[in-house]
Amino acid sequence: MSFQKTVLIFEPDASGHHPGYLYHLLLHFLTEQYDFQLAVLVNPDFFEKHPTIIQNTTSDNIKWMSTSEQTFQNWQEAKSNVIKRAKLEWAICCEYAKVLQAKSIFMMYFDHFQLACFTEPTPPCPISGIFFRPTLVNYPAYSIKEKINYWRKYLLLRAVTHRKFLNTLFCLDPFAVEFIQNNWQTYNVKFLPDPVQIYPSTQPAITLKNELGISPEKTVLLIFGHLDDRKGITKVMDTLTQLSNEKAKNVCLLVVGPWDMNEKLVFEEKLAKLAQKKTVQVVTHNDFVADENIQSFFEVADYVLALYQKHIGMSAIMVRAASAQKPLITYNYGLMGKITAEKQLGLIIDEAIEDDLLVKLETLLATKQVIGNHQQMKEFAHLNQAKNYAKTILDSF
Repeated sequence: MSFQKTVLIFEPDASGHHPGYLYHLLLHFLTEQYDFQLAVLVNPDFFEKHPTIIQNTTSDNIKWMSTSEQTFQNWQEAKSNVIKRAKLEWAICCEYAKVLQAKSIFMMYFDHFQLACFTEPTPPCPISGIFFRPTLVNYPAYSIKEKINYWRKYLLLRAVTHRKFLNTLFCLDPFAVEFIQNNWQTYNVKFLPDPVQIYPSTQPAITLKNELGISPEKTVLLIFGHLDDRKGITKVMDTLTQLSNEKAKNVCLLVVGPWDMNEKLVFEEKLAKLAQKKTVQVVTHNDFVADENIQSFFEVADYVLALYQKHIGMSAIMVRAASAQKPLITYNYGLMGKITAEKQLGLIIDEAIEDDLLVKLETLLATKQVIGNHQQMKEFAHLNQAKNYAKTILDSF
């Protein structure tokens, strides 16, 4: 089958969540019949780090391409400079789009490109992309610096949405999309579900509990993911040390994921203090967890902790907790706080109240109060399936 239309997908970053977002998009593309082909442009390190993704998605209608080693080196040098990075990535996109005679450019991470929309040459074809970190609503600005940043981002994004070559800007924040559509008189911004592939649990929760050595009567608090200082682990440990012995003896803190080494040192220091109580059980599982096995840990939990520090944007933790029908405990800040409150996904902690986490944890442990709306959890998890994310993007072409 010959294709008359090529869409160039650009993803220069092979780290973090970037490969996963790209992979979900390509897998869905392979299962459907689209009348165009994809040219996927990445840096050379993507081929080294993610050979399985390449192998599983190479086909007649998906063409993998790599930038040169020199371009990759230039990109690495420019990565930490917002302006240099934007200029370089824009130039790369335009160069390859011309060679391929692409009908559209799709930028997997559009946030870096905003300024380039005004400072760089007009692209050879329409562009689209995913905008991950809007701060238009639900992100209060208190200090002068925060207010300046807010208005800088506000004015730049508003101008971007009116550029003629912008086809569609996809955004994971439904409240930001609604704000833009209602206030900026533009409809080229569209809500994009967060792609989370949920695999069924591979074993009963009681089996995994036994393997982890968690006593059946314990209330399990789960912290999951890359364990760095954003996860709020220190705050949780400090809070657990303040629990009464009567309540603490019924608690298990389950910490799952790879450590940031600095955070691991802090954790071990806090753990030594917590051990003096001789009541709170702390279980760690710091081996790599395959995607197919992740959901089992959420099934074990009674509550899922997502106490990110001033987190901007979404988190797959929210979707996994909702899919397992387990209440989320998170701060009232930003998109996560807004969705958790509006969709009744769990319990909101007020960052402005010093002991709010302690008070609410003690109440939960004392009353066994049921929190969260299971129907809304189910609907939220269903919305954020990987196939819905991919279909939203691919249908736009």
